[in-house]
Amino acid sequence: MKKWLCLIITGVAAWSIGASALADSAPTIAAEPKGDVAKMYRVKHEMKFDLQGRKATLDGKVISAEKPILKGGRVYVPLRTLRQSGAAANVTWNADKREVQVVVHPELLSTFSQLTFRIGSEDVYRPDGKPIGEKIPAPFLSSGKAYVPIRALSWLGLAVSTVNDTVRWNWSDKVIEVLNPEWETDEASTTFTMLYQKDMYTPQYMFSIGEAGWLGGTGKLTQKDISMDGRLYNRIQFTVNLRPGPNPVMLTANSAGSKVVTVRRNVTNIASLPVTIMGEGKENIAFTSPTQGYILAEPNQKIDISGDILQHNDLYDKLTVSVEQYQQSSEDAYLQYEKVKSIELPIKDQAFAGSFTLSEKGSYLIRVLSPAYISSVESRQMMTQWAEFVVDVE
Repeated sequence: MKKWLCLIITGVAAWSIGASALADSAPTIAAEPKGDVAKMYRVKHEMKFDLQGRKATLDGKVISAEKPILKGGRVYVPLRTLRQSGAAANVTWNADKREVQVVVHPELLSTFSQLTFRIGSEDVYRPDGKPIGEKIPAPFLSSGKAYVPIRALSWLGLAVSTVNDTVRWNWSDKVIEVLNPEWETDEASTTFTMLYQKDMYTPQYMFSIGEAGWLGGTGKLTQKDISMDGRLYNRIQFTVNLRPGPNPVMLTANSAGSKVVTVRRNVTNIASLPVTIMGEGKENIAFTSPTQGYILAEPNQKIDISGDILQHNDLYDKLTVSVEQYQQSSEDAYLQYEKVKSIELPIKDQAFAGSFTLSEKGSYLIRVLSPAYISSVESRQMMTQWAEFVVDVE
């Protein structure tokens, strides 16, 4: 399942960010990428082999493949053939449990990226050990090899068929190739382009809002029918608003996976950049400290947070400050920030005050969350984000 469709929000309601709130009083020329930062395309594959085991091809090249077995009118193939095809990233046999675990490459965007087949069982199991809910003809062992019915492979992203004694597997890798993974700018926003194969879904970008998740945005089509490497591409342009420091930007589409590029915004005039106040925070909060939205600090330097609450509400009891460290993740593109601490600031006499320190060097996003005063369908009160600022510990 594509995570970005969920737009993960943990205890935070709607949030928005505007270029005007982040703009310096005297912006300089941005060093934008000179070319496309990424290219999205599809790589098609086909594997064919006959039921007699006499001939097999992979992407048109002759290979040696294990012979399928026709049993009860159904075609079974050894799972090692799946590994041989290159569609599977890993195929593991567990002798004690008499089961085979199959992990396919994420570029297949299959219904399941990992499944377990158990010898003699009509169930197929998810990574959590639960059956997927559909039965298959039971896999079996023959000459020390595990065989499964070919139709079960459709859950792993392969289109399978048998015509005139020939078994055919078709699949495709959906690739986002990053050409420019990171760049810097002095501007409050960055504009860049990417190519995408014409018959694929139009890509979008996702902007990280810290540990709370991601928000999406669309682009502008600037050029069509670009012929390149045997494919036709369109070009799309994105403009993304930036906070100070590193900004993870995810490129994604329904027809492909996702990749993250990073844009670092350099701030030349720190004093000109206020704390970013957003949404309902504009009517509810004012800061006396910090006085700026970007702070350069030393390890263990005290950082004060104080200010006034502008409207009275009986539910306004405290603010919550979420301190999240930027930690670029190569293993999980969705995890770019990690919460390192959470601080509660009691509201007394329409005012709040507190402080915190950061011992480890790095870039931190400080999100100021409202009291839990918003009613929700779950009949509990929720918070929304009122403000944020960035701290770089050097």
